Amino acid sequence: MTRTADLAALEKVTPPAAVVFDCDGTLMDTEPCADAARSTLFARRGHVYDDAARDSLIGLSLAQGGEAMARLLGGSAAELAEELAQELLAAVADGAQPMPGAMDLIQHLAARVPIAVASNGPRVLLDKSLAHGGLSRWLPITISGDDVASPKPHPACYLAACTALGVEPAHTLAVEDSPIGARAAHAAGMTVLGVGALTRGPYAHAYAPSLDDAVLRRWLAEW
Repeated sequence: MTRTADLAALEKVTPPAAVVFDCDGTLMDTEPCADAARSTLFARRGHVYDDAARDSLIGLSLAQGGEAMARLLGGSAAELAEELAQELLAAVADGAQPMPGAMDLIQHLAARVPIAVASNGPRVLLDKSLAHGGLSRWLPITISGDDVASPKPHPACYLAACTALGVEPAHTLAVEDSPIGARAAHAAGMTVLGVGALTRGPYAHAYAPSLDDAVLRRWLAEW
């Protein structure tokens, strides 16, 4: 995986009027929790949770994940989604932590521009995760997967976040770690900063390997 940030597209434009973050895998390191929850669910049904299964589930809402698991495992999509939700809540309560650099970045930006979160996760999981990571106080505006009719890759959650912030999507930066999320933010008309190798592609305008990347921090310091 490349470790070189590419912020050329951001450096050419005026700093955004607001920033909207994805949560899972972007602000909070919940992917290990999700992997543990899915692995438990797969094992109960005599299946192995491998890389192919992971790739098919990453970035999906719970409902979408339930449908994908039903195709892989059989059974009721709704029941699988509910079972996964309970496993995720337990895993997040046990071990979710902020991503490296997330706390410092949120505090830095909160003093400069309005910020929010737009997540595919359900409300109860989003609130628990941000509270567990100590980020809630900086993020009074959050949009969960429960708050919109259509989850990512539909742009609804990002459009709702921009409306709540009182800013135009075209003047807002989205920060995402998944292709599904980057696609949603791009469809909303936002500038998209991809964080991590999975966001390399047509939907991210700029890229940083992590939130604590030195190049990204230097760019933010100029706001």
